[in-house]
This record gives sequence, C-alpha cells and structure tokens, in this order.
Amino acid sequence: MQSRLALNLILLIVAAALAAVIFFAPGRKDEPVIPLAQVDENAVHSISLQNKEAIAFEKQGNRWWIKSPFSAPANERRIRQLFDIAKAKSEARYPVPQDDLAKFELDKPKATLVLGDVVLSFGGSDPINRHRYARVGDTLHLVADDFFQYLAAPATDYVDKKLLPENAKPVELLLPELHLKMSPDGKWASEPAGKSDEAVHDIVNAWQTARAIEVQRAGKATQGDVIKVSFANDSPIEFIIVQREPDLILARTDWGLQFHLAGETAKRLLGLPQKAPPDTSAPKEKVPPAAEPEPESEPEPP
Repeated sequence: MQSRLALNLILLIVAAALAAVIFFAPGRKDEPVIPLAQVDENAVHSISLQNKEAIAFEKQGNRWWIKSPFSAPANERRIRQLFDIAKAKSEARYPVPQDDLAKFELDKPKATLVLGDVVLSFGGSDPINRHRYARVGDTLHLVADDFFQYLAAPATDYVDKKLLPENAKPVELLLPELHLKMSPDGKWASEPAGKSDEAVHDIVNAWQTARAIEVQRAGKATQGDVIKVSFANDSPIEFIIVQREPDLILARTDWGLQFHLAGETAKRLLGLPQKAPPDTSAPKEKVPPAAEPEPESEPEPP
C-alpha cells in the first residue's frame, strides 16, 4: 500500500515537472505585436492625408487645425484615429515588389497617410483574408481592414463639430428675434425683455455646448439672417441661417462650411419655445354623460 502511494506521488511530481517544462519552454512566449510604423507623436506637427482630395493638418499649440482644403479646427478624436492607424498590428510582412506594385494596387494607392516623416500607403485587399495591403518604406504589410473608412473620409469629417471654441465665454448673442448681452457685473439682459434668468441661461449654455450632427461645404452664395456671437477676449463669430426647418443649418462664410443641427437644439439656440414635455400623469377616467330620461309615451285614444 505504501509503495503504491509512493509510486503515485512520484508520478504526480514527474507530471508537474513535464507541465512546467512545456509551459516555460523556449518559443512558448507570445510573439510581440509589430505595428505598421513607429511614430513619435510628440514630434509630429503636421499630417497629410491623400484620398480623393488632399487634406493637410497642422498642430498649433495644443490644438490640431485643418489647413487644406479649408481652414478650421480639427476634431481631436479623429486625429487620434489617424495616429492609431500607425499602431495597427502587422499580420504579415514582405519585401516590397517594386516591379509588381499594381498587383497590390500600390502603384496608385487608394490612400496615403503622412505622419511627420513617416509615409504609409494603402492599396487593395487580400481576396482570401480581406486584409489591407499597406506599404511603409521597403516593407509590404498585411493589416486588418478595420480602419480604412477613416482614410477614405472627406475633409469635412475631420472638422470639430462644436459651434464655438472650447471653453469660450460669450458676452453677447445677437439673434434674429432676440438680443442677449452680459453687463459688466456678469448679469445677462434680454431685448425684448421678458425672458427669465433661467431661460437666458439656457440659451447661452446651448451655444456653449452645441455640436453639429454634420458638417458640409457651404455654397458659394450664402444668404440669410445673421447671428453674431461676441466674446470678451476673442474676435466675434458670425453665422448665417441657411435653413430653419426641419433642421437648423448655420453657415460660417469665413471657413466656407455649414453646420447642421437637430430641430430641438435649433430651438434652444434661437431662443424659441420648446416642445412641452409629454404628460406622464395617469389619465383621468372619463365620466359618461348622464342618460337623458326617455319621454313618456302618450296614452292611446280609446
């Protein structure tokens, strides 16, 4: 009995030792993730993206701006997505076939992204695994095709959709039917009078937080009522009302862009009455009208 227990113990120790050898054996470690390119983001102050149009970005202070094909503040989240593309995992790597670039649609890339001095060109897709061909220097990479929509996006998709600059403090709003102005003591007044302090605060807050649902290029001839927003330490901003219903469209002629805003947001920005909230109280029971007495029948003649 004791010999059997000793044998079982020896077998258990041997099995544990074999498991340890297999687990810690050379080659067991996961292969390191190889990105498309190594990019020092802090050293990058310019980005360009070539798809169906040429888009140029420039870092000014801590903010990114679109410099071409128009000038406007860039959406920082979308800029982050461009940097993340360089971090995409390279699934496979080969020397670039200089004489056969057309096979991978890299002779005329579908998109080219330049992050500082790093150039990434993107061609067609692998018909088997649907991976995208990408060229960085003399290396051809295969990467998961889950970010090409960012590379193919127009310049308007990279515009910051916020109407006013971040942390902007308006001191005057000149709207078509309303004029709001802050006094030196920090109190707002409205013309015509009648707006409550709460209503005025809601309008000002709506402008400070408003974001468009879509940005498009403005037409050449933009006409309409003018909205002017003034600030204490910055130049005023003017918007032209291109459309009021069903959504509000505001144009900035200095940028050549127009911002589309949903209907309820539009009413808050223009200081219009808001839609009354639905009545959630329990419906009252209807009392049926009292039945009218039936007329008495006249007695029949004898």
